Amino acid sequence: MTHHPIVLWAQREEIIYLTIDLHDTQEAKIDLQPNSIDFKNTTDGQEYAFHLDFYKSITPDESQKSVTGRKTLLVLKKAEGEWWPRLTKESVKLNFLRTDFDRWVDEDESEDEAPAMPAGMDFSQMMGGMGGMGGMGGLEGLGAMGGMGGLGGAMGGGAGNFADDADEDEGSNSDGEQAKSGN
Repeated sequence: MTHHPIVLWAQREEIIYLTIDLHDTQEAKIDLQPNSIDFKNTTDGQEYAFHLDFYKSITPDESQKSVTGRKTLLVLKKAEGEWWPRLTKESVKLNFLRTDFDRWVDEDESEDEAPAMPAGMDFSQMMGGMGGMGGMGGLEGLGAMGGMGGLGGAMGGGAGNFADDADEDEGSNSDGEQAKSGN
């Protein structure tokens, strides 16, 4: 059975970013045509393939490919420098095709706000080996601050029940009954 790899896409006025999120694609067969792309690869004994017909033409000779151990990035040069309303010719939902929000720029945003990635640079690879933030340093002593652990004692004299405070003001007991005086 043939599977579809996850394919991410984003665009600029002049180019399309197409990322095939599948590891071990060094031997993949990628047939890039002016109006379509065909991809085939075997990873972990599984066949992966897809075919896409582009919304408009690209220039395969001016397009670039970067293959890493984790993914394949294609930077496709559009034949005509204009924004496309979608990647594919047909307006259908393909479950394996997703928007690449890391690279996405809206048509009305300037190129200065989100510059195009330089050719051959994959910043996700550089960041892939880095660990998480590891929490916010310098806040270790907050647990010892009075009132922070469950707010006990933070209300100045004890955090009581608001109903108890109201009962004291009205002269009623904790059951809401009027307090009886000994007179």
